[in-house]
Amino acid sequence: MTHFNVSDRKTLAAFVYGEGEEPNRIVAEFAEDLARRGHRLGGVIQIAAAAQDCECRETHVLDLETGEHLSILQDLGRHSQSCRIDSAALAAIGHRISIAIARNPELLFINRFGKLEAEGKGVFAEIGEAAAADIPTLVTVSTRYLDHWRQFTSGLDEELACSSESLRQWWRDISALRAVGV
Repeated sequence: MTHFNVSDRKTLAAFVYGEGEEPNRIVAEFAEDLARRGHRLGGVIQIAAAAQDCECRETHVLDLETGEHLSILQDLGRHSQSCRIDSAALAAIGHRISIAIARNPELLFINRFGKLEAEGKGVFAEIGEAAAADIPTLVTVSTRYLDHWRQFTSGLDEELACSSESLRQWWRDISALRAVGV
């Protein structure tokens, strides 16, 4: 593992996960802990639960400011092989992220950089908006889309291992930098 000086930390972080890892659970626990401590959080985190009537997973995002759970999938029927992402729901989530950016939270969460973002769609623009605003931002990124992420960020991000400790260390370092005005 690479060791950083606190001053090397970047405010845009990719929480990189591979097959079999559970980034949603780790990020949700982290966000809950920060909220209990009174930090101002913004954005959305992804929550997946097994669906009742099929082998797929029902995916929702949790708006950290309102507490609302929002579905991001559309029902295309039991045997559909098409992408289930609901583009209208994703646009609404992008709008919520933009509103959160305008409120300048201490930490912004963006649920995913995935297939759509790799194509320049989804919440691609909002990730760029957060980076430009220099708001500490955490985005989960699958190893499947890591090359696309790296092209998008051009090294202006920090990649974190999918662990609670790497996430907490990044936040401690970012908080220390913010406290001294770096």
